[in-house]
Amino acid sequence: MSFAIRPVLGFLISALMAAPAFANNASVTSATSVMQAPKKDGRRWSGFINSSYSTNMIDYEDGTRGESMDYMARFNLKLNNTFTARVQGGYAQDLKDSQNDSFSNTTFSVNRTPFEVGKRLSMNYRVGMVAPTSKDAQKRQNMITALTAGTTFIVNPDYLISGLDITATLGFNRNFHQYETALDGSVNTEYSSNQGLSFAYSFANGISLSADFVHMNTWSYQRVMRDSFDFSQEVGYEINPTFSIAVGHTNSGSTLKPNGTDSNIDLMDEDTSIVYGSVTVVF
Repeated sequence: MSFAIRPVLGFLISALMAAPAFANNASVTSATSVMQAPKKDGRRWSGFINSSYSTNMIDYEDGTRGESMDYMARFNLKLNNTFTARVQGGYAQDLKDSQNDSFSNTTFSVNRTPFEVGKRLSMNYRVGMVAPTSKDAQKRQNMITALTAGTTFIVNPDYLISGLDITATLGFNRNFHQYETALDGSVNTEYSSNQGLSFAYSFANGISLSADFVHMNTWSYQRVMRDSFDFSQEVGYEINPTFSIAVGHTNSGSTLKPNGTDSNIDLMDEDTSIVYGSVTVVF
């Protein structure tokens, strides 16, 4: 079994809203499923900082068990009552091999506050760009930048049981590289899209349960398409409006098995599942 620091596939709801560039499945970001942190009402500046520890779900005691510390920060600037500017970045630390340490790509976006679409739905949208600050994007892919766009649909809480939140996300990225081929000879990803569904339930005592599923498509410069998925489940506890903690599990991989026909989507997999614990500070 091998361990790899994978993109927050996002999933992951917050990662999707922050518009990561899914580029050759090698962007180094946190493997955790960080849920959307609540903003401090009335403040022009807001955001959160998250720190997490992740490792393989099963340790085969053969030296292949991986360990990672991941750090992510998001800053929001309220431009007016309708639009918010956002910047997000992170750093991944491989506790077994420091040569794999790297910043994640940095995303910049402008986000529209949610507005009603009929009685049962509200939605928002965002547009942005990516700065290639990760080692993989800079050195292997020779990425220049990426343009991103996405939208989130939110079910009106009035039509759900109290404490339940259901959201769906759609995202699209256009990557730009200096060369179509990466340094290792693989073809870079030109386009990518993602579709996500998230369920979360919050109890009055501060405990929350959440589950996310994200499906991703990528198209190379040679128009070869690949599919991948990410499942995440999390149990969180809000200590107070500023501090929260969480533990969770995430599994991701190719949508199809090597034979190209059978489904490879599993909630858990002994070889690829990762468990994590995290601390989030909201400001």
